[in-house]
Amino acid sequence: MKNRLLPFGALLFSISLLHAQENIEDISLSDMLDLETELTADVGSRSGAVSSLDSLSPTDVITDKEIQYTGLTSLTDVLRYFVAGFNAPETSVADGSDHVRAFTLRGMSPDQILVLINGKRVHTSALLHVNGTIGRGSSHVDLDTIALDSIEKIEILRDGAAAQYGSDAISGVINIILKGAGHNNKFTLHGGERQKGDGEQLSSSLFLTQDLPYDGFMNATLQVKKQNKTQRAGEDRRKNASIYKTHVGIPDATNILALLNSDIELQNATTLYSVLTFNYRESEASTFSREKTPNYPNGFLPMLQATITDTGMTLGAKGLLENGYNWDISNTLGYNQIKYTMYDTYNYDLNPSPNTFYNGTLSFLQNTTNIDLEKKYGNTNVAFGLEHRYEHYIIKPGDPSSYYESGSQGFSGYREENSVDASRNSEALYLDIKNQTTAKLLIQAALRYEHYSDFKATTTAKLAVGYSLTKQLLFRSSVSTGFRAPSLSQSHYSHTSTFNGLIEGTFKPSDAVAQLFGAKPLKAEKSKHFTLGTVYQYNNEHSLSIDYFYTYIADRIILSNEYTLTPQQQNIYGVNKARFFSNAVNTKTYGIDIKYNYEHQLQKSNKLTFSLWYNYSKNKVVGFNDSTTTRENSFEQIDRMENGQPKTNIKSVLRYYYKHYTTTFNTSYIGSYREVVNDVAYNFKAQVYNDIDIAYDFKKNMQIALGALNMFNTVPNKWDGLDGYTYGYNGIKPYSRYSPYGYSGAYYYIRYNYSF
Repeated sequence: MKNRLLPFGALLFSISLLHAQENIEDISLSDMLDLETELTADVGSRSGAVSSLDSLSPTDVITDKEIQYTGLTSLTDVLRYFVAGFNAPETSVADGSDHVRAFTLRGMSPDQILVLINGKRVHTSALLHVNGTIGRGSSHVDLDTIALDSIEKIEILRDGAAAQYGSDAISGVINIILKGAGHNNKFTLHGGERQKGDGEQLSSSLFLTQDLPYDGFMNATLQVKKQNKTQRAGEDRRKNASIYKTHVGIPDATNILALLNSDIELQNATTLYSVLTFNYRESEASTFSREKTPNYPNGFLPMLQATITDTGMTLGAKGLLENGYNWDISNTLGYNQIKYTMYDTYNYDLNPSPNTFYNGTLSFLQNTTNIDLEKKYGNTNVAFGLEHRYEHYIIKPGDPSSYYESGSQGFSGYREENSVDASRNSEALYLDIKNQTTAKLLIQAALRYEHYSDFKATTTAKLAVGYSLTKQLLFRSSVSTGFRAPSLSQSHYSHTSTFNGLIEGTFKPSDAVAQLFGAKPLKAEKSKHFTLGTVYQYNNEHSLSIDYFYTYIADRIILSNEYTLTPQQQNIYGVNKARFFSNAVNTKTYGIDIKYNYEHQLQKSNKLTFSLWYNYSKNKVVGFNDSTTTRENSFEQIDRMENGQPKTNIKSVLRYYYKHYTTTFNTSYIGSYREVVNDVAYNFKAQVYNDIDIAYDFKKNMQIALGALNMFNTVPNKWDGLDGYTYGYNGIKPYSRYSPYGYSGAYYYIRYNYSF
């Protein structure tokens, strides 16, 4: 690792020498204007966009130009590339979790991040992670449903914001701003493969824009992507191992993404706006291979196909009233569906058995209506509004053959008793006030009342203060309360299978079996937040920010371990083992973010930019809320929350513009983590990943690039000391499923962009 960082240190030294030698006279007027342009963000502020360096809460901005030079084709990977403390493992052999990637911020749960598109809430996926992966027990937004070339910038608020935006905004808010007017049409073609010759990817994207009267626009984006699987499985040492090898790596996937974004400007200062999103995805991954038997002399490899359909539609109008109020009325409808099909598998209890099964469908619908008003009174900006949200969650059972007795091998179908049709409503009222108290003191306060039809009402508040000691030095702090409503899936999901004549699986908290172990109706998670930081802008080239954060979460919802019923209970209920959701634990998260940004114009068209971001996040379970859950009997679940993700994360991006060339070098340091198997914790070492992208503009509107992600083919260490057929250094899965960058190795690509 030290040797890899030496060239990086040499580059930094060279930067300082170049800076000392440069002359201000060499910078053109347009270049000077570029240097003075600040990145602004709307997230966290209802009074208009604010510079990320002047924000009262830690805020980050990633632009489309920065995204272009990464070589990435998915939004999840883009955030992992740029954001220290953002984690998105690439798991495998984990059922639905192979097809919808979980992501976290500061090590907290995926469902504790709120995602917006143009400031409007995005619906979550219908998937509920129930296997032993990062994100276990959560439903969250599927970020990979959004076409990358439709994005103008990504805003990230690293602070609790439930008092401003409602449920889920605990670890932060991601606001995706779509491209508006003033862009060129663009065609992008990307192709590449892994160092081992697999994992081929081909992606094509088309962005079209049309100007409309009065600064209006209509933009359309279409992206089609095909990804082939990687294979990193170890040896199957079982006595009767199948001739078919379990797939360990990224899945086969075909992805079609489309997005339409438009503003229609009317003559009366009114804007009609709309956003339409669509994603269709077919993703295939294996379960563990089945051993040879007399009926299946070669064994077989069950394959799980997830067919995902995701749509969203926002329609709204905004304008300015004669009395000075800015108004905004909108409705956002979102829908996600996951259909499961098993093939190349069998049901041992059927003779003859089909080899293809329909295993059921999960779906989630969310409709959000907002009315927002905002006006400035002297030095005070006042915003208030109303929100109504409707949610609907459905599980449809699979074919009877998919769940009869032991069910289809690899993934049993959803039974009739697992089917659900649940819905709820919520209403909210908010008030947000920002006051420029003095020339140096800025205060923001927010208050939100929210009522859900399936649990009690809640009120949250936030106070943020910024004090500019000088024009260059800002001190900022915030305190807030927040909440996260239990998802409908957490309250109503169940999936059970039969083993040796008895039922096992996940039960609803309302089920009599779950209540044997103390299950109760779920209630909202409650949070308390505190941040304290400073921003120092030395000049237009250098900026430094340091922010401490602390979050306490009471009644955090987790999926329990499996509990075994007594023989008497088994006779009554026909159930052997059960697990369920509960508000079992209280947690705290604390740490620090340190960010440094540098931008320097060299000679004319030559420019150097550099960013360095250090994040330390520690998560700790500090209390238990029932007698059933303890640290001893839930060691794996507790340790996953505390140690399953790296506590330390460092990101650095160096970009050099030289005439027609743009070279980007990215370094990511990922701290150590560990995974528990059979109540024993196994450590995985810290690692460094390096990426490079070299782009050449061979015409004004044409660019070609060569690049590598994980260019030195870094892979995590194998299980240290674990000898097992399935999990182990010499087993089928030799790597941890928690690995932040997976285990597929280096990826090399070529990219072509054409603007017109």
